[in-house]
Order: sequence, then structure tokens, then C-alpha cells
Amino acid sequence: MDLRLLRYFVSVCEHGTVHGAADALRVAQPSLSRQIRGLERDLGFTLFERVPRGVILTAAGQAFLPIARDLLTHAARASSTAKAIAAGSGAGLIVASATTTVTDIIAPFIVSVGAQGPIQNVVESLPQDVYDVLARGDADFAVGTRVPPAEFRSEVVGYAYLWAQVHPEHPFARLPSVPLELLVQEPLIVMSSAHGVRQMFDNAVTTAGLSYTPAIETTSLSLALALAAAGRGVCILSDDSRYGLHTAPIRTADGDLAITLYGVWDDKHYAGTRIQRCLSDLGGFVAELYPQSRR
Repeated sequence: MDLRLLRYFVSVCEHGTVHGAADALRVAQPSLSRQIRGLERDLGFTLFERVPRGVILTAAGQAFLPIARDLLTHAARASSTAKAIAAGSGAGLIVASATTTVTDIIAPFIVSVGAQGPIQNVVESLPQDVYDVLARGDADFAVGTRVPPAEFRSEVVGYAYLWAQVHPEHPFARLPSVPLELLVQEPLIVMSSAHGVRQMFDNAVTTAGLSYTPAIETTSLSLALALAAAGRGVCILSDDSRYGLHTAPIRTADGDLAITLYGVWDDKHYAGTRIQRCLSDLGGFVAELYPQSRR
């Protein structure tokens, strides 16, 4: 099957019109239309219905689209694997992860293992998109905070705290951990409800039979930290501190609140053994980084 034709098909699906796909692919529209018709002949069924504003997928086209995307993903992975093999077995690994995880964990890990470390590059993305980066073949493995898709192999590499971050003169600064029931009595600086850390904190509060009203809600991590450093309240984040803030884990009846970190990879990856070894080393690093986690 011609991968080029599959790319054409997927592009038309993504753009909704042959014209839009032709512009994106830099292919003449009549030529693209002929290529799509040729693919339909090869497949033995119609992919699109033509409508006044573009095209829509037929039932057969809808069933074939995930197959086409999967074939293209595997082709891209095969290409990147071949390049890595050609470059030598020592070629570095690429990891996909959220920006906070890269800043607080992946980057310090790279520094700690030195010049011969296994990670060569990172692809930063939103937490909800980390495994999509891996699925596209743009990374060799991923470190994510969400439960991994079943089609990938995964293992827990550690846990990262949710911190109560306070001004050094705040009474909480003298505590090794902050009880949740005391924390909700403070003016709290929290992220918006769409943020994963906020959702985890809210779930813990609800589970404990408590409640709170945010003093300040923001979408900016930097602003949340700055407001806490200015003495405006207690900031709830998983990010490392800045501006001299004191950080303490949040204690609940079930232990300190922490985010699970998953190492995720394709079990068929040519460097599977190296990936597992890297994740094992990363797990040891995380355990040293957050040694008091009660999990």
C-alpha cells in the first residue's frame, strides 16, 4: 500500500476539503483528487462523500481512517528507528513529557548522569498530549502523569509531591508536612479547575469531607508562585519552588499527596532494553529527589 496515498487521505480528513489538503501538501488539487479516487479503486470502497462545503467520510472511510493513521505511525517509527540504528547503537533516546516534569525531573536527571547519559532530547507537550507524541513516533518513550493507554508497556517510575508552598515566615514553613485539614483554612492560591494538580487537590479535599474557597485562582504557574512569595496565600503546585518559598508535602489520612509518574514505551521498540534501563535509573533518581513520599 502506497504510504503517500495514505498521507493524502489523512490530510483530506484533517482539513475537511480537498482544496485545504492540497494547499497543505503543496499538491495540485486536481492531482490530489485523482490520487484519492485511485486509492478508493485500490481499496474497493468509497472513502468520501462530496458535499457543497467539502467532503465527509463515508462509513467505510471512518472505519479505515484509524488503520491509515496506524500504518503511517508505524512507518514513521520505522524510519526513525532506521536512522538511529544507522547512527550507531549509542544514539541517544528522545523522551516526551510535560514541561513541569521536564523542568523538575528530566532535566536534573540528565545533569546527574553526566555526558554519557541515555537521553539526547525531549519533546515537551501538555500533560494530556504526552502519549500522543509517543504514538506518533516523535519520541522513544514518555514520562507521563496520566494512566497510560493499554497498547503501550508501562511502569511506575516514582511519585512527585503536590506541594504547599509558603512564604518563609509563614507558620507552615516550620512543618515537615502540612495536614490537609489545616491547609484548607488558609487563603489558597490554586490553578484553574482544568489543571491536573488542582483536580487532584480538589478530589483529596472532597474525599476528606472538607471544603475550601480559593483566595486566588490563576492559569499562570509563575504568577501563583509570585503571589505566594508576596505573602498573599499558600500556593498549591507540583512545581519546584522559586523566590525563596518553603515547600512541604500535603498530608492526608492516606499519606502525602503525590502524582504518579509513569514510564511508557512501545514494547516492540528496538531500544526497549535501553529504555527500561533508563527508566530504572530515573526511578532511583526520583526516589532520591523525593525521599519522604509516603506511598
